[in-house]
Amino acid sequence: MALYNCLDRCAVEGLTRRFGIGDITDISVIDGGHENTSYCVDTNSERYVLTICDQQSLKEVTNLAKLLVYLTDHGIRTSRVVVPPKEPIVILHNEKPVILKHYIDGDITADLTGNLLVQLAEEMARLHEISAPSYLPKSFPYGRSYFPEVINSSLGHAYIDWLSEKNSYLQQRIPQHLPMALIHGDVFLDNMIVQGDQLTAIIDFEQACHYYRGFDLGMVIVGVCRDRKGISFEKAGRFIRGYQKEIDLQSIERETLKTFAVYAAVATSFWHFRHHHLRRPEPRLYDKHVEMQTLADIISKYPDSRFAELFAEKTTAATSGEDT
Repeated sequence: MALYNCLDRCAVEGLTRRFGIGDITDISVIDGGHENTSYCVDTNSERYVLTICDQQSLKEVTNLAKLLVYLTDHGIRTSRVVVPPKEPIVILHNEKPVILKHYIDGDITADLTGNLLVQLAEEMARLHEISAPSYLPKSFPYGRSYFPEVINSSLGHAYIDWLSEKNSYLQQRIPQHLPMALIHGDVFLDNMIVQGDQLTAIIDFEQACHYYRGFDLGMVIVGVCRDRKGISFEKAGRFIRGYQKEIDLQSIERETLKTFAVYAAVATSFWHFRHHHLRRPEPRLYDKHVEMQTLADIISKYPDSRFAELFAEKTTAATSGEDT
């Protein structure tokens, strides 16, 4: 993790005091943040996470904090924000936004199977049924509208032709007037916390927006339902069946599920390429986009019928009386 803001104990105590959480007993740096600096902060009664947001504006972090409070109020299992007693929900330190959240006990799992997939499906359905707040973006932060930043660049990299081709593929296959929802947009294993066989929380809502509901489902398939060969249709089927217990997808959403799985993989590869080649060039990470680029090609080659079967399984199971 790049430690953008290295704070001493006195500075951390000064910040947490503004949130009114009591005396600190221990402080440690949390590894893993790409664009933030986070500290684990212990008091006599509870543990918290203090985050200095190095790459986001005050408005962006304030909207994120408001969203987390909004989601918590609607029963979504996610990070709980600590609201300062006498200050705005997000405070400033050296002109950088600072947010404090309650620590979430649990682990990040390397594989999501069985009942955990069903729990994720139910939680995603609940999320999609909540009205999107007006302050959320109306486009995905690294969706198709941002592809020209790479396509029109002068890098001369083979990836640019590939991205242009995939953009045309998506343009042809994504129809207008698809259902929109409040989406997470980045549902990968490292954004879920579990305890044993229980899903504790879905975290990192930084990419949340009001966007295609099918895109979030495609992202789950890409982020969670994979195996060594590509997509695990067994996992994808379990997730879709769990989701459809709560929300019955429209026929157009079923027909475009494969397209949105491709879109999710392309968008994720685009984020890595843009970040490591254009925005913050880092030679050792130049190939970070290749995994998702390869997965997008694999998904593109699956017959459409393979995704249609995910929904056929629901009908077959219901007919046979199988517990799905």
